[in-house]
Amino acid sequence: MPQRLVELTSNYPGLLSSLVKSKQEAPYTIVERDSRFYLSFFDSDDPMRTEKAEQSADVLLANINAMLTLPPFKVANAIKRTDRIITINDNGSEIGERSLDIATRFPLTHDFTTMDFSNFLEMEVKASMLSRIKQALWHYAGGLNWFNLYSVYETIWKDLEEVTGSGIPEQWTTDAQLRNRLDDFTESANNAFISGYAARHTFANSFEIERISSNLIKLKEGGKEILPMTLSEAGAFIEQLLIQWLKYRGIRF
Repeated sequence: MPQRLVELTSNYPGLLSSLVKSKQEAPYTIVERDSRFYLSFFDSDDPMRTEKAEQSADVLLANINAMLTLPPFKVANAIKRTDRIITINDNGSEIGERSLDIATRFPLTHDFTTMDFSNFLEMEVKASMLSRIKQALWHYAGGLNWFNLYSVYETIWKDLEEVTGSGIPEQWTTDAQLRNRLDDFTESANNAFISGYAARHTFANSFEIERISSNLIKLKEGGKEILPMTLSEAGAFIEQLLIQWLKYRGIRF
């Protein structure tokens, strides 16, 4: 099978070189060659065609970038690919190269040379083998909005229902004041009377609310009390839920 080398770029100091030095294993690795960095993997497509290789690289980079949004890294879209793809055939010969660079700019605010990447790619490969984890990470890396956050929650819930039959453990969603925030999150995500037009549901499909205090509301239908979350608070809530679930699934980094 032909080997593909898809060039990677990042303006974050030391990120790609740190990943090269990390523990890596099949089905793909990040390598350095002639002072450039590449995502290396094999595929069964015609060596002269690169469309499938580009699609594979985009999916793999989406998974890597999703994990880089989690602590301790906390950066979005950290790695991009250029349009340079080198193909090496079974005889070790280069048979083609595309070389149109894609310019990218990132804020230079993280020093990745001080962070521990020793098991990062090993954990990412493990994560990518589980469809639910790939789905959750894809939504999490997609941007901060109610739709993506709810999709992360929904993916985790479905996975735990299948694995344990009991859904999300209450201790994962309980805050320091011993309040279970799950209903607060789901209602804030769905209810337009709480989150406006950014909510997942329209006003016509949302429960009307009564304000009890400056930070507490009650649903007119059913009377459930809700402590609304801002989008930022919901992002932090889902981040912690995602980390708990990844640890449960054996993904630790």
